[in-house]
Amino acid sequence: MTSVDRVVGPGVDGLGTAPVGERSPVGERSLLDVLLHPESLAIIGASDNPVSLGGRPLGLLAAAGYAGRVYPVNPTRATVQGHPAYPSVRELPEPVEVAMVMVKAKLVPAVLRDCAAAGVRVAIVLSSGFGEGMGHGAELRDEIAAIVPTTSMRILGPNCEGLASLPASAPLTFSPVLDAARTGQVVLPGRVAVLSHSGGLGFAVAQWGSRAGIGFNYLISTGNEGDLDVLELADRLLVETDTTLAVLVLEGVAEPERLAALARQARQLGKRLLVARLGRSDAGARGSLAHTRHDATSLDGLTALCATEGITQAGGERELIDVLQALDKVPTLGGRRVGILATSGGAGVWLADACRDAGLEVPELSPELRQRLAGFMPEYGSPVNPVDLTAQFIAAGSFAPAIEALAGSGEVDAVVLATSLASAGRLEQDREALAELLRRDLPPLVVYTYTHPAESCVRILEGLGLAWYTSSTGVARGLAAVAPTPATPVGTRTRRPE
Repeated sequence: MTSVDRVVGPGVDGLGTAPVGERSPVGERSLLDVLLHPESLAIIGASDNPVSLGGRPLGLLAAAGYAGRVYPVNPTRATVQGHPAYPSVRELPEPVEVAMVMVKAKLVPAVLRDCAAAGVRVAIVLSSGFGEGMGHGAELRDEIAAIVPTTSMRILGPNCEGLASLPASAPLTFSPVLDAARTGQVVLPGRVAVLSHSGGLGFAVAQWGSRAGIGFNYLISTGNEGDLDVLELADRLLVETDTTLAVLVLEGVAEPERLAALARQARQLGKRLLVARLGRSDAGARGSLAHTRHDATSLDGLTALCATEGITQAGGERELIDVLQALDKVPTLGGRRVGILATSGGAGVWLADACRDAGLEVPELSPELRQRLAGFMPEYGSPVNPVDLTAQFIAAGSFAPAIEALAGSGEVDAVVLATSLASAGRLEQDREALAELLRRDLPPLVVYTYTHPAESCVRILEGLGLAWYTSSTGVARGLAAVAPTPATPVGTRTRRPE
């Protein structure tokens, strides 16, 4: 591999300034490398209106500092948003690697033929109208399908929302999630990839996850999947990139056995899959078919497949983020025993109930450990599990000694600190002590703040790399996702990839 620091050229001014990361040598670039690190890009159907769907990509690319060459294509305008426009992809100054297609559905087949003739490697079809909704345009979908085997060009979409490659500073999309100037929030960088049939939900996962301190590298929507599909792209991501966790938001798969093969591939690589299924109800299945032409009933055996192949499954938006945070930040547990340290007796009780409901254990602690923990609390505290440190710790006192005693006891496989982090600076005095504990080979620590956390506390938690939750059920289902099943031998745990 060679490192290319910058790619600059004669495209749109201001889009050639950002590093694009590790790259393959010239002439050896894979399909995925081209798709995620395009050196040249055409936007076919680019609009002069910067807030329209066809106009947003230019602004997003410029704001992200995309380093490649960008060519707006619009046959009715000489310029687009102040930049030279070209009447056709065939008339560009050079063959481009990726083309974003944003024209009316009836024009797409001809545009794709032009793209193939012009040497485009991958066409991303964001246009809709290919049999979804009330079924109009199904013949256009068939026409696109007929183009695929006649050319080496690959097609993402149609009816997708594009993609975002954070390592390449390349938002090839119109998604508002990537518009930090308007949302006030950036998508955090990391090693989680999201692949989704639904573009809106796929990008939303990154927005929700970023609020929980989860970092992402690639966000890809596949829409109707006329060619490239979620499973092929996920396989390539796990093999070819530093992605450690792939989130799949699925409305259906034509060949469920390929999902099983993907799960086996992930296990061999020491990586993880998290699947969210859409269309579990009759009404939802109708919606999936209308949305992206996927048959949601093809996933009726998903739960059994996940259990067999070790795939983690999430049933809703909140559960998805709760589980994703644990998979991203918490090492695999050595067992199912949870130790709870609480500054609110009620919060500890609630958490204990949630752990039980999730199939986790909250064991009673040994007399020796209870006696040691009693030294960290007033007489009216309780050293049983859940351990009630009492509210005095909210105002003062260090959490670290009690955490160290419980985590180092050998009696639990994870420790949850349940406390209020509503006060700014509450964790300041414990920052270094907690960091030292995290460097030791102790069971994982998770934080449950039963009040809305202050931003300063959130920054400390995220700086420490700790998973944190604002609900007892979130903690429980997160830990359950990284705990061994009852039939799995316990006693070993896997650290999250560095």
